[in-house]
Amino acid sequence: MKAVRNLLDLSELALAVVCVIAFVAMFVLGIATVVFRYVIESSLAFPDELIRYLFIWMIFLGSAIAFRRNMHAAIGILVAHLPPVLKRSALILATLACVLFFAVLFRSGLLLTLRVQAQISPALEVSMAWVYGAIPAGMAFLLIYAAELLARQWRLPADQLLADDH
Repeated sequence: MKAVRNLLDLSELALAVVCVIAFVAMFVLGIATVVFRYVIESSLAFPDELIRYLFIWMIFLGSAIAFRRNMHAAIGILVAHLPPVLKRSALILATLACVLFFAVLFRSGLLLTLRVQAQISPALEVSMAWVYGAIPAGMAFLLIYAAELLARQWRLPADQLLADDH
C-alpha cells in the first residue's frame, strides 16, 4: 500500500508541476500579448488561443489535485455530527456519486476528444483533440484519486474520516 501511495504522491506532484508550468506560460504569453499589442503595435495571433487551452488543461488537472488534497468546497458540518456508521456511509456514498460523475465525464470526454480529432484550431493549427483531451485526462486522475479516497474511507477509524491530512 505504501508503494501505491508513493506512486499517487508522485502523480500529484507531476500534475502540480504541469499546472505551474501552464500558469507561468499563460502569464508570460499574456504579458507578451500586451507588449506586442500596445508597445510594438503589432498583434500576435496564437497567444490568446494558447492561453485559453492551457487554462483548460490547468483546470482539469488542478481539479484532480484539489480533490486529492480535499480542497473542494464541502459542507461537512452535518456529516461531522453523524454517528460513526452513518458518517462512514455518507462519505462513501458521496465519493461513489463522485466516481459516477467522473466516469460519465471521462466517457463523454473521450468520445468528444475522438470526435474532434479532425478539427484544427484556428491560430495554432493543432488538432482540437489536444484541447478536449484535458477532459478524459483530468477525469482519469480524478477516478484514480477517488479510488484512493474510497479505500481510505473504508479502512480508517470513524474519528479520522474527516481529517484534512491523509
